[in-house]
Amino acid sequence: MASAPTRSPRSSVDAEGRALPMTEAEVRARAEAIAHGLKALDDVGDDEEQRQTFDALVEAIDADRLSDRKRFR
Repeated sequence: MASAPTRSPRSSVDAEGRALPMTEAEVRARAEAIAHGLKALDDVGDDEEQRQTFDALVEAIDADRLSDRKRFR
């Protein structure tokens, strides 16, 4: 499991919401951090666990609906 970053990255927008320029090194570091985070998501749960979770969510959403029409399946 990846550890949490020790400090927050510099904000990419100012107080008015305008984009601030970033150095090439900052862009590269953010891209690497994003790629690392996405790779870590691949390790969360296996396919069977994800299928069971999805099936449970679909069943819960379709349960006790006001209409007889199902959202799924």
